[in-house]
Amino acid sequence: MKTKNYLMVCVAVSFVVVLTILFVPGVSDAIETNLLTFLATNAR
Repeated sequence: MKTKNYLMVCVAVSFVVVLTILFVPGVSDAIETNLLTFLATNAR
């Protein structure tokens, strides 16, 4: 995969995640919970 295509895929995935977080209430809570759990277990 070329760099340009990779960047386009990253932007598209980021855009979809942002829209999902904004407009689907349960998903944002789940993402926040998973992120906080990940950070708490990997903190030093």
